[in-house]
Amino acid sequence: MNAASPGSSLPALRPQDQSFMPDVAAPLVADPYGARPPLGLRLSDLLITLRLRWKPLVAAFCLPVALGIGGAMLLKPRFTADSVLMVLLNRESTTVQDVSGIGPSVVSVELLRVVRGEAEILGSDDVLRRALRRIGISTLFPDLKPPPATGNSTPEEMEMAAAVDAFRRVLAIEADTNANILRARVTLPDRALAIQALAAVVDSYVERRGEMYSDENSRLLSAELSRYADRLRQTEAEIAALRDQYGVLDIGQEMSLTATRLDSIRQRQDGLREQQVTAESQLAAARQRLAAEPERVFASQEATNLAPNDDSRNQLSRLLLERERMARQYNPDYPPLREMEGRIAAARAAIRESARATYSTTRQVRNPNLELLNQRVVTLEVEADALKRQGEELARQRTELEARRTELVQADTRMRALQRAREGMEAVTRQLTTREAATRMEEDARRQRGNTITVVQPATAPLEGRGIRRLVALGGIAGGIALSAGLALLLTLTRRVFATPAEAERGLSLPALASFGALPLARDAAPVPEVADLVALLLDARVNRRRPCLVQFVSAGGDDGGDVLARAVAMEYARRNNTDTLLIDLRTDGAAHLAALGSEPREVEERVPGNVLVFSTAVPNLWVSFDAAHSHLTDPMATQEQTLNLLAQLRQAFDAVVVIGPQADESYPMRRLTSLMDLNLIVVRGERTIGSRARALRDWVLGAGGTLLGFVYTGQRRVLPPILSRML
Repeated sequence: MNAASPGSSLPALRPQDQSFMPDVAAPLVADPYGARPPLGLRLSDLLITLRLRWKPLVAAFCLPVALGIGGAMLLKPRFTADSVLMVLLNRESTTVQDVSGIGPSVVSVELLRVVRGEAEILGSDDVLRRALRRIGISTLFPDLKPPPATGNSTPEEMEMAAAVDAFRRVLAIEADTNANILRARVTLPDRALAIQALAAVVDSYVERRGEMYSDENSRLLSAELSRYADRLRQTEAEIAALRDQYGVLDIGQEMSLTATRLDSIRQRQDGLREQQVTAESQLAAARQRLAAEPERVFASQEATNLAPNDDSRNQLSRLLLERERMARQYNPDYPPLREMEGRIAAARAAIRESARATYSTTRQVRNPNLELLNQRVVTLEVEADALKRQGEELARQRTELEARRTELVQADTRMRALQRAREGMEAVTRQLTTREAATRMEEDARRQRGNTITVVQPATAPLEGRGIRRLVALGGIAGGIALSAGLALLLTLTRRVFATPAEAERGLSLPALASFGALPLARDAAPVPEVADLVALLLDARVNRRRPCLVQFVSAGGDDGGDVLARAVAMEYARRNNTDTLLIDLRTDGAAHLAALGSEPREVEERVPGNVLVFSTAVPNLWVSFDAAHSHLTDPMATQEQTLNLLAQLRQAFDAVVVIGPQADESYPMRRLTSLMDLNLIVVRGERTIGSRARALRDWVLGAGGTLLGFVYTGQRRVLPPILSRML
């Protein structure tokens, strides 16, 4: 450590002198490492959210209220046309009492069933369509916008479907549970149109009911006859399509032919397998015989005593003939003749020498069996390959025939089912034809039945309409209250920052040591009572029965005022009983602190590498480090012994050392330095520090083995009134 202040001297400390350094102590609070924030919602949280986020909540309340009031102002009064119908019972009811008095009486349950059925008929689609055709869709719903046509639907059909849905929304049908009375109501903005629409509905209902309860047996039989005729034609078409699909006229005959062909192919495959086995056996025998045959065989052998290219005997014969010719022409003493004699003697001597050696010649030729065996092997290979291809072709044909047989079996099953259906429908069609003719004759002679529906009250409407403006306005107010309450609950549950120290205590499971609103920035500012209380707490705290000397302020990120707080704490330390205090800033080089305290860094000629360079300030007993981030405190190249030695020097030179730690640094030197600090304090900024980052910083400090006393809260402001805060 280098001290640049004049007159300051620090005692030297040997690296092995560590007897006064305390061990790393356990945390002074319950270990919350890895603990999740406590769940639950309090009334104070909602009120704090209301205070902090009042603008969006007011907007959420005003928007539905404005919509409700605006909608109420735009709504027009509506008129409700009312009509009453009475349902009577006659022979159409199966359990009505007979004229003779012998038949059963109608009970109330069956009367209710009849009334309920009439109500369903009155509100059916067919009745509403008839009524819309009577009035006109454009007359009843001039602003109707039908959906676009889809599929096979036409624009007219889509318009009618949309009109029926709209008509059903304005139509109300009530069935009295204690009487045979039906009430129908139509509510529209126009009184005359409402009466006209309800009258059209009642008329269409009476018309439709008359059609339903008329004698329709012959029509029913005609419809059934037509339906069965259509089904019969459809079945015939399916039978023809099935025959065309499989390309047959008689499925049974086709199945028999397929079975015959399949049996023939099986027989051919059996014979082919025998031929393949024979050919493979012959081929193996031929290859074995070919391998055993020698490549060459003995042809002839000759023995002679003549050396190859020996022409001595021929030369002797020529010499003898020449001598005989010369003897007839010359004298015996002729010199060439004597020379000829010498040459003859030399030739005879050479013949005698060569006659002593005997020469023999043996001739071998290529084995003729090899050609025959090779030809046989090639022939058998070609035959085996042909048999293999023939077998593959037969297998393919067999597979096709088996698939064809399976298809024909399925087709036969479907054909039998279709034929059975056709036979049944033919029988039913014959019966329906007979019964339809007889029923038509009976209906011609039957009298028309009386009507069982009486219109008690025609369609009428009051002269003054009823509006729902007040209800819409109240609904808008209720919606605004609900929306703002839901938004307040959502904002409370999703709020990530701490607005009060109490919320920070619950979120971090740590005690709040002090809360600060504004901190002094200059050296001559008056002391802050909250800072004095925090320093008193730190002086009274004991770690391993010793007062902490090294105190580190760690930050969870953001502008939390941790540097200003640490400077204020260091100033308060220096004001107490001439306490030598050192402020070390590991975030910056410390020049800002020196400037705020009336000093500035100066040139140092000799600086010990790894030590902390400190400068005195205008505040008595207060020093500030400069460029401490390049010392052994955070140097990854420094060993733990070097860091311990430097901390020991700081303990011996100063009574209190306040360290401003970097923001959530995961490097090993910072974890090591955090574990070697006497105390660690987390700085939480109100409404800025994110809760998850603060909890992660808490777990990081505890995971590094550091002693965590609690947290200090900065940026505090009055969120709720004091009376309300005390009540909560």
